[in-house]
Amino acid sequence: MQSGQPQRPNYRRMRFGLTARILLAGALVTGFLVVVFVLLFGTLSATRRATDREEQAAASASLAQQIEKLVLDLETGARGYILTRNQTFLQPWAQARRQLPHVSAELAATDDSTAAMGIEQAWQDYRDTWADPLVALARRDRAAAENKLTQNRANDQTVQIRAQIDHYVAMRLGAVARYKQQVSDDQRRGELTAAAGIGVVALLFLGIVAYLLRSTVVPLRRLAAATEDVARGDFATRVPEEGAGEVGQLAHAFNEMAASLEHQRSSLADQNVDLERLANVLRAVLDSTVDGILLSDVDGTVQLANRPMVEMTRGLGMTFEGTVTERLLSVAQRMKDPERFAESMEYLRRNPEESTFNEFEETETGHVFQGWTSPVHDDGGATLGRIWTMRDVTQQRELDRLKDDFVATVSHELRTPLTSIMGFLQMIREGEAGQLTADQERFLAIVYRSSERLQRLVGDLLFVARLDASGIQLQRDDVRLDEVTNEAVEAVSATAKARELTLASEIEAVPPIDADRERLMQLIGNLLSNAIKFTPAGGVVTTRVFAQDSRVVAEVEDTGVGIPEDEQGRLFQRFFRSSTATAQAIPGTGLGLVISKAIAEAHGGTISVRSRPGQGTCFRVELPIEEED
Repeated sequence: MQSGQPQRPNYRRMRFGLTARILLAGALVTGFLVVVFVLLFGTLSATRRATDREEQAAASASLAQQIEKLVLDLETGARGYILTRNQTFLQPWAQARRQLPHVSAELAATDDSTAAMGIEQAWQDYRDTWADPLVALARRDRAAAENKLTQNRANDQTVQIRAQIDHYVAMRLGAVARYKQQVSDDQRRGELTAAAGIGVVALLFLGIVAYLLRSTVVPLRRLAAATEDVARGDFATRVPEEGAGEVGQLAHAFNEMAASLEHQRSSLADQNVDLERLANVLRAVLDSTVDGILLSDVDGTVQLANRPMVEMTRGLGMTFEGTVTERLLSVAQRMKDPERFAESMEYLRRNPEESTFNEFEETETGHVFQGWTSPVHDDGGATLGRIWTMRDVTQQRELDRLKDDFVATVSHELRTPLTSIMGFLQMIREGEAGQLTADQERFLAIVYRSSERLQRLVGDLLFVARLDASGIQLQRDDVRLDEVTNEAVEAVSATAKARELTLASEIEAVPPIDADRERLMQLIGNLLSNAIKFTPAGGVVTTRVFAQDSRVVAEVEDTGVGIPEDEQGRLFQRFFRSSTATAQAIPGTGLGLVISKAIAEAHGGTISVRSRPGQGTCFRVELPIEEED
C-alpha cells in the first residue's frame, strides 16, 4: 500500500480486460484439451483398428486350421471306409464334407486375400477330384478303390493342402503378432499423450492461478485493506494501479475516489467552520431579536427556539414537555379568554398548512402577546414544519390606549371651538357684521373650507375613538343603496367638475337592505372622495350598484395612480397612507378606509380592493339583502 501518487496507466485504451483475459486463458486450456482429446481419440481409434485386425487375423488362422482338420477328416474317413467297408468311417467324412463350405465361407468373409481364396480352391479340388469320386468308387468296386488308394495321390494332395494352410496360418499368426505390437505401441502412445496432456493442463492451470493471484487477488487484497483505511477516515491512502483489466481500473477508480474524498473532506471541514461561524452568528441574531422565534417539525416537536422565546414561555409558566400545541394549551387557563385561546390552538392542530395570527392577554400580569404561525416548505413544496413567532406588545397596547385617549380628548376639545368658529364665520359671510369686500369674501371662504376640513378630521378621529370604545351604533331602516349612491355622486359632482374629472354612473335599482342611511352615505362618500383625490385631471371615476346573488354590490372605480400590490393589504390599517399618496403629496389622514371598512362590517358586509399601479383602483362593497319573513 502506498500513500504517494503512482503512475496511472490509461485504462481506457486497454486492449484486454480481466474478463477477456480469463476467457482467453480458458480458451487456451480448452483448446489444448481438445488437441489432447483428438490425439487420444486418434490413438484409441488406431488401437481399435489394430485390435480388430488382430482378431480378424487370429480368426482367419483358426478357420484355416479348421479347414485343415476337416480335409484330414475327409481323407481318413474315405481311407477307413475303403479299407474296412465300415460305414462308421463315413460319418466324419460326411460331417467334414458338410462343414467345409460353411467354414470356408467364414474364412472368405474374414479374409478376402488370394491366400484364403487359394485354400478354398485347394480343398474344393481335393473334394471334387479325389474324396467324392473315391468314396463313390468304393461303394461300387472296393478293389478298384483300394487299387486307386494305393497310388497314394490323395496323400500327396493333402500334404500340399496342409502345407498351404500351414503357410497361411503362419502368415496370419505373424500378422497377429504385428497387430499386437501395434496395439501395444498405440496404448503406450496414448498413455504418453494423456500424461503429457495432464501435465501441460496442470501447468497451465497453475500458471493461470498464479497469474490471477498476482494480477487479481493481490491487488484486490490491497484494495480491501485500503478500503478499511478509508472507512477509518484515512483518505490519504492510495494503492498501486496494478492488476489485470478491470482490477487495474478499480485501483485507478479507488485512488480517484480517495483523492475526491480527501478533497471533499477538506472542503467540508472548511464549510463546517464557515457553517459553525454562520450558525453562531444566526444564533446571536435570533437571540438579539425582540420577537420569540421557534421552529417545529411536522409532528410539532420543537427543533429550535431563540432566547426571547424561551424567556417569554418561561415567564408564562409554560411546560417544556410535548408538542408546541400541547405546551401552549398548558397555559390556556392563564389567558383572559381561555376558551378562545384553546379553540385557536386546536384549530392550529387541525390545520397544519394554514398561517394564523392571534393576540391574547395573560390575566395575572396583564401582558399582551401576539403570535404568528406559518408552515415551512422545502423547494419541492413538501412541508418541513412550522415557524412560530411571539411578541410582547404590552407596551404597544398601552401606548395605543393612551394615544386613543389623547385623540378622543383632543378631538372632543377641538370640536366645540370649531363649531363656534364655523358659526361666526357663517354669520360674517352672511353680512351680519357688515358688508364684505370681494377679497374678504374669498379669504373667508378659504377659512371656512379649511374649518370644514378640520371638522371632518375631528369627526373621523371621534368616530374611530367611539369605534374602539363601543363599536358603531347603527340607526337601521330600509335603505336603497342605489338611492344613497346617487346622492353621494351628486354631492361630489362639483368637486369632480372642479378637478376636470368625469363621473360615470352604472347604478341599477336594487332591493332595500336593513342599514343605517347616514353611515352608508359616509362609506360611499369616503370611497368617492378617495377616487377623486387620487385621479389626475382628465380621468374617469365610475360608480356601479347592482344586485348579485343575495347581496347588493357597490363599486367605485377610478383611472388614477393605483396602489402597489405589496401595500394593498395595509390599506385598512389606521393612519396608513400609500407610497403614491405620499409621493404626490395628496392630503389625507389614513382614516377614511378604516371607517369605511368598519361601516361595511357593522352591516354584515365586506369591502375589498383591486388595483394596479398607473392603471387605477376599484373598491368593492358587498352588503347582505334583507330577508323577507
